[in-house]
Amino acid sequence: MQRLARATATRVVNLQMRLLLLLVIAISSVEASAGDSVTMIQVADLRAESILAKQKGLVLVIEFSADDCAYCRKLEELFLLPMQRNAEYGDKILLRAVSLSDFDSLIDFHGRSLTSNEFAAQYEVALTPTLVFLNADGVEMSEKLVGIWSEDFFGGFIDDRIDEAREKL
Repeated sequence: MQRLARATATRVVNLQMRLLLLLVIAISSVEASAGDSVTMIQVADLRAESILAKQKGLVLVIEFSADDCAYCRKLEELFLLPMQRNAEYGDKILLRAVSLSDFDSLIDFHGRSLTSNEFAAQYEVALTPTLVFLNADGVEMSEKLVGIWSEDFFGGFIDDRIDEAREKL
């Protein structure tokens, strides 16, 4: 009887230790991800973004998104946010976002105040997500990407558009 009680007590202690270890791992991963939070930078003044892109010789990549667009979140999580964390992309692009759910105005490349939808119409953006690849003057330098498909290859499609745009700068 005592052997059974000791074996049961040992199992309970082992189970408690495992649960404690899992809890520590879970808390650590939450803290690590909270400290590494990167979000999309929303455009307010494209004149300022233009100056920065011109000074550094960067392609301006703009994501047109919507708050209720699940594909926009997928594009951001799988590709755009990791690109923002990657220093290699920091030497190639200036990545910004325009929310079509946001009815605030922004300043375009010519200093005009436009709604996000009016700005999107200038680039014939009707669906989200859409990525446009611009020079510092707001001219499209490669074909836009509309939607997200083929997650396995989509990063390559983005890289191809960036490379094409950089060659034209």
